[in-house]
Amino acid sequence: MTQALRYFKESTDHRVLVQVWAPVKNGDRCVLTTLGQPFILDPESTKLLQYRTVSLMYIFSVDEDDDADLGLPGRVFTRRLPEWTPNVQYYSSKEYQRLNHALCYNVQGTLALPVFEPSGQSCIGVVEVVMTSQKVNYAYEVDKVCKALEAVNLKSSEILDHPNVLVANDGHQAALAEILEILTLVCEAKKLPLAQTWVPCRHRTVLAHGGGAKKISSRLDGSCTGQLCMSTTDVAFYIIDPHLWGFREACVEHHLQKGQGVAGKTFAQRRPCFSRDITKYCKSEYPLVHYARMFGLAGCLAICLRSNHLGDDDYILEFFLPADCKSPGEQQDLLNSISGLFKQCFQNLKFITEVKFQGGKPPEVDLITDGSYELRPRLIYSPRGDTHVHIPSEANIDDPVDNDDSLNDENATPDLHKQQLTTDSNAKRMVTNF
Repeated sequence: MTQALRYFKESTDHRVLVQVWAPVKNGDRCVLTTLGQPFILDPESTKLLQYRTVSLMYIFSVDEDDDADLGLPGRVFTRRLPEWTPNVQYYSSKEYQRLNHALCYNVQGTLALPVFEPSGQSCIGVVEVVMTSQKVNYAYEVDKVCKALEAVNLKSSEILDHPNVLVANDGHQAALAEILEILTLVCEAKKLPLAQTWVPCRHRTVLAHGGGAKKISSRLDGSCTGQLCMSTTDVAFYIIDPHLWGFREACVEHHLQKGQGVAGKTFAQRRPCFSRDITKYCKSEYPLVHYARMFGLAGCLAICLRSNHLGDDDYILEFFLPADCKSPGEQQDLLNSISGLFKQCFQNLKFITEVKFQGGKPPEVDLITDGSYELRPRLIYSPRGDTHVHIPSEANIDDPVDNDDSLNDENATPDLHKQQLTTDSNAKRMVTNF
């Protein structure tokens, strides 16, 4: 590992702290420590030196059942998957036990990668890259770390840098072209800052950057291995707000597993989902939540469509509401307006749900959010590829659930977005025409 860090230092001039976490015995427990492990450090950064000193005092569990003590290194070691964030200050103190020290020493962007022995069977440690500035794209750092490990016959997660999508056939191409028209129409008409498409990874084949063997469904996080998950398509997305290009780049580097975020819930449940504020997720529930906070996003809608070009191809369309559209009333009006556009859009695409048609009647489905409230029931049906919707005049709103304590005053910093829970006194009933 010492030699690998030397190779990394020679290959980059970035001012970072790179330290290794390795498993050791602590009584009858196995824990991760960076004490006595190799590291490299920018000699001009006093804050990173102080953070390195603080890190020496920490140990992290490698017991998967001991989630509270895993910390960032423990999660990466036990899950055998990379984890990174644009700014560790978006974590909760439970997710990132060194949060107070990070605030003190201005630690922000962080990347942690598992290290495997040559066979790839056994994880032998974690490499952590720490910096004092925010970071959106980690492809460069990941590439340098992986090459340094390979030079000493070690390896990390199998990844690809900005893979290219090879659309399998004309049916996929036609569906994505139609989806792009829908995203463009809705974003332009309703001034939505960003809309994008997620597709199940079984529909994607990617080619290693710079040539080489074809590999299926890889991203920087490597999370698709053996999982049913989704990745964004490089074809069907639309951006109005150029400020959100960084968020879009982060989405390209991530997979969403079933149930993660609004798009993941739509994928899992096969019905439209809406969240009033996606920043209230914790990172395990929505891997992109730190980027959502960084770029000031809130309301998010996702719908599941199926193409008539081919029998069973599903596409998840994800729409982000304008940053200033946060009140229930404003969101309600905008969602109703968007639904009106949807009725005009679909030609060879249709809404789908897990509920089957019975007796020729359209199914009842629930529009579920992240726990802030629940909307039900509504009817969605598509007899000729067109979409028709009926919504009753009442909807149920549950009390909000805040799953992340990173927004507490004691952990928050002035430049981070502060979130507030919606209470019964200020919640309004919402009805959405989907």
